[in-house]
Amino acid sequence: MSIVALLVEMLKSGKVTVSANNTPTLEIEAENRKIDINAIDKKIIKTTLEAAKNKKQTTGPFSAIKGKVNQIKTAQNSLSILKGVAEELAQIDATVTFSYKGSRVVTLGTEANPTISNAATGTKTIEVNSLRKLVELSM
Repeated sequence: MSIVALLVEMLKSGKVTVSANNTPTLEIEAENRKIDINAIDKKIIKTTLEAAKNKKQTTGPFSAIKGKVNQIKTAQNSLSILKGVAEELAQIDATVTFSYKGSRVVTLGTEANPTISNAATGTKTIEVNSLRKLVELSM
């Protein structure tokens, strides 16, 4: 059993709120093979994205170009991982949604119903529900 399938099986139902400095930052709610991850505070998303980028400080005339190339590689790797997870979720008839302040941003798995995002992701298991919110979160 894969880690994704194991997590879906473990999270039968319930709600967890994650706080930092007594301030709620993330809510995770599970029910009927559906998991919603709702970011309440934008800082947690930015911190997670920064950690995923694993920025290395470089100097020299080509450092800016190297930085942009690394960002593109990171985005491609992240999409590949996300695509694999989304397809696995669909295989086990499960859905994970990512929301920001209660507004759904991305849906992965069975309930994904992509339109234009299908062309960008190359899969029918990832739906971008709000491109505006997705861009807002990445800034």
